Parts: sequence; structure tokens; C-alpha cells
Amino acid sequence: MAGKESLYSRKLLLVLLLAFAYLSFQYTTKSSISNNVADKMPDSGDIISKLKVSVRQVSASAPKLGIAVTNTHSGPVTILSWGSPLDPLALQLGLVAFVPAGSDSPIQIPTMQIRRKMPPGPESLVTIGAGQSKEQELELRAPIVPLEKLRGRVSVVCEGEWVSVWPSKAGAVTKELLEKAGASEDAFRGRFKSEAVEIEI
Repeated sequence: MAGKESLYSRKLLLVLLLAFAYLSFQYTTKSSISNNVADKMPDSGDIISKLKVSVRQVSASAPKLGIAVTNTHSGPVTILSWGSPLDPLALQLGLVAFVPAGSDSPIQIPTMQIRRKMPPGPESLVTIGAGQSKEQELELRAPIVPLEKLRGRVSVVCEGEWVSVWPSKAGAVTKELLEKAGASEDAFRGRFKSEAVEIEI
């Protein structure tokens, strides 16, 4: 009787050891696969926060601003310029706010709604390499900007929303992705806002 119990105990122990070994193998394999996939995936979850927008005064006599986007991400990104700090119509779209010294509210600037032809063309894409910046210069002139209300020191902020940002170079943004610009699951969207900068006009 004791021999049978001993044999049963050994079989039970063997089954438990085999089950433990199998589960350990499965866990190790899945962890290895997950780690490999994670290593291959770009650090894309934080791309929007890695795009830093800044404003500077280029000249005062003929008032001009420089608006730049710096990519602090570990890889290149491609931005759809529409509605971005690099949009040539950033002033007309109301992306730049001007607050005169001594005031708490920005001055009212006439803005416009723009209907652009879809899909965006390749000229609307801006690729910024890791650690690099792209800047555009905007001239402040009437009637776009009421300069008579901006004499002296003025605080300037650039604020808006990224329409589409892809974690790749422009060559990887296909026509199909552009046709879904603003709604593509492959692109990132989110708010942007520069630090307030004081200029003098």
C-alpha cells in the first residue's frame, strides 16, 4: 500500500513539475516576444509632447516673427502644415495671439475660414529630423494685423492643434494616408502652445 502511495506521489510530483515547466516556458516566450515588439516599435506615444513650438522676434522696424517647431523625439516626424505653426496662413487662421502690455486679453485679429482641396499635396508636408527645427517667418502687416493697437511691448503666443503628425519621413506618408488626413489612425493629433514671448513694435 505504501509503495502504491509513493508511486502515486512521484507521478503527481512529476505532473506538477511538467506543468510548472510548461507555464514557465510559455511566460518566458511571451515576454520575449513582447519585449522584441516593444523594442522595434517607435516611441510614438509621446510624439505630440516632443514637438516644441517657439516664437521669436526677427525684426522690429518691419515687424516680423519667426515661429519654429523643434522635434525632440528620437526619430523623424512629418507634419501636415495645415493649421500648424508652419502654416503660411498662421496669422489669418488665428494661431498667433497678441496681448499688449498692461492688458489681459489678446487683441482681435480678423480670421478666415479656409477650405483646402483634399488630399493635401506633398508640398504641405514638413519633415523634421530628430533634434532639428523648422522655422517660418511671418511679416506683421495691416490689415492682417492691426499694428496701431500693438505699439510698444506685446506678448505673443502661438497656439492651436496639430491636424496630422506621422512618426516617419514624408516619403513614408502615402496618398492613402493623406486622403484621411485629420482622421487617419496612423497619424497623431493634439494641442500645441508656445511659451509667451515679449516683442516690441
